[in-house]
Amino acid sequence: MLSRREMVFTELMWLSCQQGHEGGLMTDPLGIGAGIVGIISLTIQITQIVIQFGQDWKDAPGDAKSFMSELGSLKTVLSETNTNILLNPDFAEAFQGKPSVLLSQLGPGAPVATDTQLMLETCRIELECLLSDLQKRIKGHRFGWERFKGALLTKGTRDAIRNLHRQCQILNSMMSIDAAILGATTFKEVKGARKEQQEFHETHINVTSAVRNGVRQLHERYNNRESHEEHQAILDWLTPLDYAPQQNDFISRRQEGTGQWLLDSKEFKDWLSETKQTLFCPGMPGAGKTIITSIVVNYLHTTFRNDPTVAVAYLYCNFRQQHEQQPTDLLLSLLKQLIQEQPHLVNSVKNLYNLHKKKRTRPSLDEISKVLHSVIINYSKSFIIVDALDECQVSNRDRKKFLLEIFKLQTQTAANIFATSRFIPEVEREFEGRILVEIHATNDDVQRYLEGQMSQLPSFVSRNVGLFLLAQLHLVSLTGKRSLKAIRTALEKLPAGSDAYDHAYEEAMERIKG
Repeated sequence: MLSRREMVFTELMWLSCQQGHEGGLMTDPLGIGAGIVGIISLTIQITQIVIQFGQDWKDAPGDAKSFMSELGSLKTVLSETNTNILLNPDFAEAFQGKPSVLLSQLGPGAPVATDTQLMLETCRIELECLLSDLQKRIKGHRFGWERFKGALLTKGTRDAIRNLHRQCQILNSMMSIDAAILGATTFKEVKGARKEQQEFHETHINVTSAVRNGVRQLHERYNNRESHEEHQAILDWLTPLDYAPQQNDFISRRQEGTGQWLLDSKEFKDWLSETKQTLFCPGMPGAGKTIITSIVVNYLHTTFRNDPTVAVAYLYCNFRQQHEQQPTDLLLSLLKQLIQEQPHLVNSVKNLYNLHKKKRTRPSLDEISKVLHSVIINYSKSFIIVDALDECQVSNRDRKKFLLEIFKLQTQTAANIFATSRFIPEVEREFEGRILVEIHATNDDVQRYLEGQMSQLPSFVSRNVGLFLLAQLHLVSLTGKRSLKAIRTALEKLPAGSDAYDHAYEEAMERIKG
């Protein structure tokens, strides 16, 4: 004979095989729940029979009390399991896509012949037998404590209940494991969600920052364009004079190495290295003062091209442009050169522009001088170069006014002044006590010039008397000579000495007159 447990196991295995033939070992989702509900119903019925006869529990044997207490505890555990696990959709949903030890025993995907199902079925059969036995005893009026105890404490019933209790404890442990798994999985998901949130937040910050930078750049470009337009408008308003084309023209005429004697001189080096220095370079007409000036300007631009704290401004005076070279014009030209390379205009320049632009007036000499001072004071060193002061307008003491202003500017700032002029007493007096270097055409300079113009005439070098213009007049005197003999004769007759310039000039005028 098979035991009840063996019979139950055999029955469950047979059901498993039957369902396996039908396409799987999956049990009915309601099977375990129905088994639990059945056992709960049996415990209630058994309890009701005991209560029905009003048994005095004070006199009940301890074993009977223990059995009924154990039966009540089993009912409670099974009720909680059914309510909180099997009938609770949130529990299964919480483990959606996640492993669950508990659901592997109780869930809809559990195989038929699990230990839990086996014990539930065994317990159900034992309780049904107990209920049937109690009902028979009630009908036969055989219901004393000893008989009652005997029915309750059969070995099969006690074993089934105890085994089911142990299985419930195991299920409780499984629930603890599931809780740990769920907690770890949830933590991982939360961590992942936080990471995604952080990445989203960082992306949002980056996108926001990029948008802000883009808007700022557009705003800056717009402001820069407006600022550039305003900057150019102010430069054009200050003065139309632009000496850059003249500088480019003069420096292009220079033969390589010309004027190096001045750049190498102690006077020039001292003037270059110190501040508030003046270097006055007078010279005879045609001595090359303007070319020397262009050489100095070019040298300063090259030396300080990478130093924004050093400023260079220059003027080329010309008697044909005296109407455009009033003291105010000259100072405005210096101001224009000092600010045109600056990225931002100082307020004093803007204020000067705004004040006179609206009124359609021009600034006074004093106003220009103050603004020029406010600009030049921002440089660590500045160089003001003025060529041909002798050609600056002398009426109304304009030249003197201009020199007074730049000398005043020099005392208030770190400006250095370089100026050239013919030997004119009025100009020389303005530079008394200042460094003086006479401009003259050295033999080497004239040699370079002649080689650049006509290398076959080196004999001019010995008769140049320090004058570039004389060399040019001699060259012109040879124009039209049709034979080597004529050229040699002309060369032998070239005037020399202190009056050579006058003779060459007179001959040139005679040729012009025909």
